[in-house]
Amino acid sequence: MLEYISDLKVSVVDLGFNSAKLVNYHVNTNNKSFKAYQREGEKVRLGEDLLPSGILGRESIQRTINTLKLFRDIINIQCIKYVLSIATSAVREAKNQNDFLDEVLVKTGFRFRVLSGRDEALYSYLGALQSTRIPSTLFFDLGGGSLELVYTENFKIKKFISLPLGALRLTQIFSGSGGGYGKKDYARMEQHITDKLPDRKILDINPDTTLVGVGGTLRAMARYDQEIRKYPLDKIHNYRIGLDHVQSINGILRKMTSYEIAKIDAVGSNRAETITAGSCIVNVLVRKLEFENILVSANGLREGILCSFLQSSKRYYSHNINPTQIQRYVKHCCKPEKISEYSYTLVRPLYASGLIKQREYEIFAHAIRQISVLPHTINLHNLFYMIIDEDDPRLSHREQTILAISIIRTMKAKTANLLFSRYRSLMQTQNRKSIEKIAACLSLSEILERTKLKVRFVKCNHNEIVFTFIRVNNNPLPISLIESALKNFKEAFEIPVNYSIPLVSNRVLAGLPVVGE
Repeated sequence: MLEYISDLKVSVVDLGFNSAKLVNYHVNTNNKSFKAYQREGEKVRLGEDLLPSGILGRESIQRTINTLKLFRDIINIQCIKYVLSIATSAVREAKNQNDFLDEVLVKTGFRFRVLSGRDEALYSYLGALQSTRIPSTLFFDLGGGSLELVYTENFKIKKFISLPLGALRLTQIFSGSGGGYGKKDYARMEQHITDKLPDRKILDINPDTTLVGVGGTLRAMARYDQEIRKYPLDKIHNYRIGLDHVQSINGILRKMTSYEIAKIDAVGSNRAETITAGSCIVNVLVRKLEFENILVSANGLREGILCSFLQSSKRYYSHNINPTQIQRYVKHCCKPEKISEYSYTLVRPLYASGLIKQREYEIFAHAIRQISVLPHTINLHNLFYMIIDEDDPRLSHREQTILAISIIRTMKAKTANLLFSRYRSLMQTQNRKSIEKIAACLSLSEILERTKLKVRFVKCNHNEIVFTFIRVNNNPLPISLIESALKNFKEAFEIPVNYSIPLVSNRVLAGLPVVGE
């Protein structure tokens, strides 16, 4: 993991229809960013007896309380002051909700806030927004008891819906005694989902909308898809699953028993019973709403709860979540990446003249930010995986790999070439040249930052680049480093590079003539 400045810890306890989860976060109070450092979860099946009776069953309640006691011990031993406890569809629908909440408070000390379907949808979207930042989305959160949908255009929320379509709920209604599905039962479940889901016309979805999803079922499907494809990255966030792959996975799972599914490492025994119904929901959703793929987000409800709390604890405790609050967050988190004046004066003319493309410029800006927090290490492979492990909301998996290899290239070209070969299946032919250009800019930018040199471009086109380095002090300059960086710069861009440094004695640096003296 990258170095992280932690000022406080916050726990989020999420009590759902099927599972109870605890996530502990380090929070940087300077910029209100956060990172999960511990995740715990148990399949408590709280909603198991809810459907026939409307009442939470005694066994389900006891399993839940036992798990919450464990969570309480974890929180206490770490002296975590702020604990945000939320409950969703099972508790929301239970006739014995108050009795259950009172018993939980007495026996575990947790005071749960019960979210409405509307609140659950908005908090889930806020959490995904924090880690994806896509302007126009149809966002969905598939849980054990419900499905939340939020439709946005240019970050403005147009519609939000909560539907009783959860993986465990539908499993209980439609699966057979052994957990499998006969053809008629499966067809009934599929038709039930189709009837409940709105269509594209009702939602008034524009053509540029991205389908973004969260939830355990979708993450398991993504891992299984990566396993089948032999995907080179062990990374779910920002992974895309195509419609054909969704249909294929759903087709495989519906023919298997839960015992057979449990043997799939990507799914596991905890989700084996419910993933067939869950994959059916995902499959119908993608087909009915006519999307070509799904973007998987690793963040959802719990991260949305934490975002809201960090924005304003007063508003959070007053239960005030609304589209206006989310718009405030958009203004805070979705600003363009900023880079320093020294880096900007170097890279902006290259972009304006077409020597680097827009996405190369943006990846460079992200890389500058990453470099500032990287730990010092000589193990470049470990450093590469630390960078890849970060969930960058604005970069695809390919772009994040380009970023990581570019940073490694500034340290050792041979290692960067080995990593490019290892992840060749993610890459396109032109990406190698992008890595060389970004790395050359990063190396030169670091020198500018450290020496406080500014750059003025006398010429910048596809035939020649002519620099003038402008000194702001009389400190000694690392001439050999500048020579090396400009040599790499010339090789990366494959055009002549000439430059001058006023007040430095005339000399030829790295075989390149000094001009403008």
